[in-house]
Amino acid sequence: MITKYLEHFSKLYEQLDGLIIINRDGIIEFSAMFNAETKHIENEGFTGRYILDVFPTLTEETSSHFRVMKSGNPIINERQILTDISGNTFEYVNSTFPIEHQNKIIGTIEGSVFLSVNGVPTRSETKESKQKHSGGYLYHLDDIVTADPTMIEIKEKIRKIAVENSPVLIYGETGTGKELVAQAIHSHSLRNDGPFISQNCSAIPNSLLESTLFGTIKGSFTGAENRKGLFELADKGTLFLDEVNSMDISIQAKILKAIEEKKIRRIGDEKEKEIDVRIISAMNQNPYQAIEEGVIRKDLFYRLGVIQINLPPLRERQEDIMLLTNLLIQKYNQKMGKSIDGVSEIVKNTFNNYEWPGNVRELKNALEHAFIVTGGKTIALHDIPEHVLYSNQEKERYFSKDTHENKSLTQRVEEYEKGIILDALAATKNITEAAGKLQITRQSLQYKIDKYRLK
Repeated sequence: MITKYLEHFSKLYEQLDGLIIINRDGIIEFSAMFNAETKHIENEGFTGRYILDVFPTLTEETSSHFRVMKSGNPIINERQILTDISGNTFEYVNSTFPIEHQNKIIGTIEGSVFLSVNGVPTRSETKESKQKHSGGYLYHLDDIVTADPTMIEIKEKIRKIAVENSPVLIYGETGTGKELVAQAIHSHSLRNDGPFISQNCSAIPNSLLESTLFGTIKGSFTGAENRKGLFELADKGTLFLDEVNSMDISIQAKILKAIEEKKIRRIGDEKEKEIDVRIISAMNQNPYQAIEEGVIRKDLFYRLGVIQINLPPLRERQEDIMLLTNLLIQKYNQKMGKSIDGVSEIVKNTFNNYEWPGNVRELKNALEHAFIVTGGKTIALHDIPEHVLYSNQEKERYFSKDTHENKSLTQRVEEYEKGIILDALAATKNITEAAGKLQITRQSLQYKIDKYRLK
């Protein structure tokens, strides 16, 4: 059983500095912590003690263990500062999972990565984490939270290619996390002490993009000043160019020349400057389709795409939908000062069946919306945005002028819920089986049947 959870942690963290298992009563069954003096993970001797006695600064309301046992949902990547019974203060990032046996939660297991002990950085405080916690936050591999096999392979690929200098082309739909991957590559590279410069090429008119990339010399045109371009600013580091397919073909030719010759020339300058820059680029359009449509030069594509990473859309990462949902709930709880336990079963089913055309970004926005409007401890169906509730066919059915011209959101949600219940009843032999299919209790289903007067 424990092996399964260790596999979870291996997907979340490169290394663990602490592992605690407690039972349903809050008694520690196992505890191993990183010892800052010996530099080894050792048994702390806390086994058999009550978790809140070992960490007196915690309460049942603030303890991640008790919160997970109460909600049944894991807590992923929560940052905490705690003081133990010996007076040692730990700053760490932890993830906590419920331990289940025969459909009952019998305890929790928590893995931690320490950032500091008594104010002193630990072995986990690498260049990458220092970079994260300085003024400019840059993502790295631990920030790519996933249980999807394809994404796990991508994380391993990032680990391998990061130490090289070859150009990388990232392809993925809008909202799949292309810049997160680009930052992770930089953070794990030998250039992580250098700058990471990011530019969305579609955000700048083509008339200004050349000067933005290559810089200008004073007097080269009206209003021009001596100014470095992005290539120079990224020297000894990484330049991330998003939506490269939006650039004018003439600018693409100049970028190709700069990459191949490792030299640039500011607008109006007679001299060339040598640059040492790793290029990471991204597209939200299939690269081969972009070549066929003539929006990107074939020679530039092959130069940028020495290494290619194709990010799958969220709809193809079923394992990640609820994993990311629970992670985002924890983040929004901290950000907004709330204590939402999770989402209802019907919301869970809705999320798992939705196409998520905006991918992870859309999921974030849907949950932020729910946090703002919800009045309960659990996010219900009427708390999530309307567009998430319905597939394209259902949108036509539920939002036609005839059926919904004078109906409120609550009435629309009730109609949608009734449809789901009727489908479940039609596909099963009895109420108990239908309740199991809907993943709710028989009593809850019977209540809804009575409420909606369903036969």
